[in-house]
Amino acid sequence: MSSRFVRWLTGADVQRAVLGFLRQHHPNMRLGKRVLVTRAEDVNEVLKTDAVFGVTEIYAERMERTTGAFFLGMENTPQYQREASISRKAVRPEDLERIRSMAREHAEQLIALARPTGRLDVVNGLARPVAVGMVDRFFGVPGPDPETMKRWMRIIFWDIFLNPDNDANVIARAKEASAELKRYMEGLIAQRKAGLATESRDDFVTRLLRMQEDEATRLDDDAVRRNVGGIIVGAVDTTSKAVAQLVNELLERPEALGEAQSAARAGDTARVAAHAFEALRFDPHNPLLMRTCHEDYVLAKGTDREMRIAKGTLVIASTLSAMFDPAVMQHPDEYRVDRPLQGYMHFGRGLHTCYGERINHLVLPELLGCLLRLRNLRRAPGGEGRMRFEGPFPDRLVVEFDAS
Repeated sequence: MSSRFVRWLTGADVQRAVLGFLRQHHPNMRLGKRVLVTRAEDVNEVLKTDAVFGVTEIYAERMERTTGAFFLGMENTPQYQREASISRKAVRPEDLERIRSMAREHAEQLIALARPTGRLDVVNGLARPVAVGMVDRFFGVPGPDPETMKRWMRIIFWDIFLNPDNDANVIARAKEASAELKRYMEGLIAQRKAGLATESRDDFVTRLLRMQEDEATRLDDDAVRRNVGGIIVGAVDTTSKAVAQLVNELLERPEALGEAQSAARAGDTARVAAHAFEALRFDPHNPLLMRTCHEDYVLAKGTDREMRIAKGTLVIASTLSAMFDPAVMQHPDEYRVDRPLQGYMHFGRGLHTCYGERINHLVLPELLGCLLRLRNLRRAPGGEGRMRFEGPFPDRLVVEFDAS
């Protein structure tokens, strides 16, 4: 079976068609020791009932062997509450505009470099470098060099979240990268601590180290390493994948693309954001979330789709399907930018909502807006204008524009 056919078979268009049928006829479907959940109400129930539907069995061991224990792989324990709370305090409300400016400035620099040629790779020429730059400038982890950071972030994320069959090659590469990242982070933390009294740095790592002075906000050095590592691994290829896929969807819709470009040129950031998250709905970077049922449970109790789920069952909550449920999305197959933000599930729900949700709500529209302001934006001809992948990650999508 060719890789192109497999990509088509597992692509968003086919998934939407299959999930639409299941949502109507078999909304909660048992597949051996797994259950697939497709209705928005039931997906929300799974994700928000964290005392029953947990993540430890799915992610904890993978995180332990890569970044080290991280709160997004924990249940709602005292350790989760403490480490998540301290990590969130290190990102302040006033940081958000700074983050937006960082993303815009870096994106504009990259586009300026590409402008004379009239060609740009959306993945490696824009989204991925900006995400790595954010890890450097805001989170304070520059890495040995950008290419090493890209390699570390991708393979570690791949092993934790996108390696369900435990591919031995992915595991081996992730272990090697994780060991390198750990050594680097230990050295970085020691260096930053040595300079706390004399340097005026203000980044995420440095804030966590300054917060060690207060017992209420103290994470020891290893906890700083673990939590920073978990956060930055989730910050690069999720951003890159989301940008590539939403741009790819817009390129398929000339009318929507033109309207989005008009909004970007008018400085209407809210309208650009609406296009970003609606386009991403058709091919989300995270189309499903997995949970393990920790006790016997009745899902959708009292409805005609009620299902008893046994303890130990793997539950697959399809956020892609939920975002096409007509119960929450009017005329779901239409591309519309007047949808309520709460209908989107790009960053999950409940206890394990993506740590970077607030940041991505700013960064994705900024990157899209910078791209949309290019004149006569279009796919590059031939194969270059079609998405290419490295494993589960979009790795190349070339667009062209009028160089003038």
